[in-house]
Amino acid sequence: MKEFEYKCVLVGHHKNVVKAIEEHLKGGWRLHTYTTAQQSPHQVNHYLLFERDVL
Repeated sequence: MKEFEYKCVLVGHHKNVVKAIEEHLKGGWRLHTYTTAQQSPHQVNHYLLFERDVL
């Protein structure tokens, strides 16, 4: 059975989402889940859950 390692990343502004994904892809991570949560009318947090195989 395969084992995975997970990492959750909070990205505060949507303009930084692509940069965070690119950095993690270069490090061997795969994007598993992407979701958002609105904190106030003008603040939305972006949560990225990455996974990679455990060697």
